[in-house]
Amino acid sequence: MKRIPLYTIVLVFFISVWACEVDSECGTVNVDFATFGYYEINDDGEAVLTGYYFDSVKIAEIDSAFYVQDTLTEFRLPLNVTADTTAYYFYKDGEVDTLIVSYEKINRIDSPECGIELIYSGLDTVRQTFDSLVVRNDTLNRLINGENIRFFNL
Repeated sequence: MKRIPLYTIVLVFFISVWACEVDSECGTVNVDFATFGYYEINDDGEAVLTGYYFDSVKIAEIDSAFYVQDTLTEFRLPLNVTADTTAYYFYKDGEVDTLIVSYEKINRIDSPECGIELIYSGLDTVRQTFDSLVVRNDTLNRLINGENIRFFNL
């Protein structure tokens, strides 16, 4: 019987280890928060990022204040991951502005190693009491520049 050279055994070992190595990277670009910007329209009709003071910003489902006595320009607020809507309450000088957003949650399997990824898309307003707002981007993704929702002070 012929002997198998040692280098052949070593080569087969390294090839089998390399072949079984996991190729996928489990990083995601999807996020579970919406980004907001607060704007004013200048004399030239252009949207200009500006600050707006709130006593506090709360989320009904979480019953927690995310911002307390702050002037907000660009900010993020989490979504309710157990539902397809989230209600935000912006308190200022005894008044309350309400924003309720809806979204679609899609489960996607990237690979067996990475597991299930939750994608949020179709962001839209259900109810709002602000002067004006616009949904600029309905997909929640950290690679997309700009806000999901712009508030306007008229």
